[in-house]
Amino acid sequence: MITIILNRKKCIGCSNCELINPFFFKISKIDGKSILLKSKKKKELFILKQVNNFFLKILKKTSKICPVKIIKIIKSN
Repeated sequence: MITIILNRKKCIGCSNCELINPFFFKISKIDGKSILLKSKKKKELFILKQVNNFFLKILKKTSKICPVKIIKIIKSN
């Protein structure tokens, strides 16, 4: 399983994440920052747990394309 972590506070609103991966990311119309869909907020981070490994490749690509490196992908057994 995979956990996705988004540090939304540091988002610059480039929209690369939404362009590459609209299944998990959307740009807010209110403040122009990325939203990790179906996530839970924990302090300044948004966390989505128990994501299927099927999405690992596209999530890694999404993380790498972020210019401010605010998307973390953690793979667990």
